[in-house]
Parts: sequence; structure tokens; C-alpha cells
Amino acid sequence: MKNKIITGVTIFVFCLATFAVQATATDRSFSDYDIVAVSNQDLSAKADKAWVLSYDNQEAPIVITLHETKRSKNYVVRAEHFEVSYVCCKKGFGASMVKAEYSEIPQEIINRVINSEELGRQKILTPNEVSEEQALDLIAAYLPDLINPSYKHLLN
Repeated sequence: MKNKIITGVTIFVFCLATFAVQATATDRSFSDYDIVAVSNQDLSAKADKAWVLSYDNQEAPIVITLHETKRSKNYVVRAEHFEVSYVCCKKGFGASMVKAEYSEIPQEIINRVINSEELGRQKILTPNEVSEEQALDLIAAYLPDLINPSYKHLLN
């Protein structure tokens, strides 16, 4: 009887360990990404510049559009189910919700996909103004952290 219990516990622990290894194997790093500029003819009338961000050749692209004003540069990052803004101004560079004038996705969907706590942490990524290239690299690096874990597949 004692041997059966030990054998059962051993099998249970082995199965649990195997499941844990498989679960962590699906986590992925978003350090590999491509940012490709979009030609002027493909831009919407509102955007000054645009890029397509992709992690590992995903099917659903993430589009970054630049909207320049006198005081700031607004990088609107948009996919099919979420949008977020990264703003560069004299106070620095950081994430925020998209202004109503640029928003295209219902707020209730965004609230489910975007992690509000992480959005607060990313409010100021750097206190300095950044170049366009630095801004795009920061967006690609920090965007995956903004997505709630159950919606990370939207970046694939």
C-alpha cells in the first residue's frame, strides 16, 4: 500500500512538472521585431508618418502612426483589438490612452486588452525627449508589457 501511494505521488509530481515545463515553453520573448516604414501614399490623411511593427512575422500587423503637433509627437500604436499612445514632449516619453480625436477602437475593448497598472508604470519611460528611431525602439520593447497576459496572442 505504501509503495502504491509513493508511486502515485511520484507520477503526479512528474506530470505536474511536465505540464509546468510545457506552459513556460509557450512564453516567448518579444525582443525580435521588425519596424518597416509605410509609404506616404498609404497614410491616412491625419497621420504624418507611419510604420508597421511585427513580432516574428505575425499575420495581424501593428500599425504605428505619428501625429505631430507644436508641443508633442503622438505615436498611436494600433492593432485590431487595441490601441495605445506613446507621447514625446518636453516632459519626456511615455505611454497613455489614445486621445479621442485619434481613437478608433471602443474603450471597453481597450480596457480588457491593455493592462492599466502597466500603463501607469509606463507613463514616463524616459524624462528626456527621444528621436524617432529611439521612440520606435522603446515602443517595440515596452508594448508587450502593456498587453494583459490573456491577450498576448494578439501580438503573435
